[in-house]
Parts: sequence; structure tokens; C-alpha cells
Amino acid sequence: MAASKLCRHLMPTGRTCHSPAMGGSAYCYYHGPKAAPRRAARKTPQPVEDELDLVPASEPSCIDLNSQRILFALASNRISVGRATTMLQCLQTSLASIREQRQFNLDMADAGVIFETAPEETSAAN
Repeated sequence: MAASKLCRHLMPTGRTCHSPAMGGSAYCYYHGPKAAPRRAARKTPQPVEDELDLVPASEPSCIDLNSQRILFALASNRISVGRATTMLQCLQTSLASIREQRQFNLDMADAGVIFETAPEETSAAN
């Protein structure tokens, strides 16, 4: 039984591919001359990385608005997936913090704790 030809593609390590070569070629299916256009076609264009117009995340409605803006920017390829992921995780953390603060305030109000506010400055006109 004759040994089949092996792909002659060199890996970054210096070793050859060792996959069976396609008939009439020195390379396998993945490393043949038609493989490069297939790999290039899968590549998506890089995002533009525009600056986003976000509002301060002080209320849940603001966090919802920011989430929508981030998702729209991601869908229109204006920001990268990594940047969108980081921003959405930060918004999730902010929302959890707001909910925790509101629950703390409700618990303190139920316990009868009154928060003192800083006295207003008197005007110099006195």
C-alpha cells in the first residue's frame, strides 16, 4: 500500500502539517491555495471606535439608556466587542450598587434612622 502525500505547510513551530494532501496538490484542504480567500472572507471589519454619548449612571433608567446606546454602537460596528463587554459589565455593577444603596436606605428608614444633611451656608448678607 502506497503512502499518501502529506501537506507541506510549515507550522510556526517549524513542523509540517501532516494532514493528507489533496489530489494533485502539495497541501491539504486548509492550507491549499484556495484556503486563503476562505480565511480572509471570514474576517470582519474593525470597529471605528467612536466616542459614545453616555449619561451618568445614577438611576436604573440611565443605565437602561446607556445599555441601549452601547448595544446600538456594537451593532453598527462603532465599538469593539471587548469594549462593549467591559462597558456593559460596568453598567451591571452600577445597577447592583444602586439597588443595594436603595435597599440600605429603605432598611434604615424602617429602623427609624434619620440621615442628617449638611447645614446650608448662610448668606453673607446678614
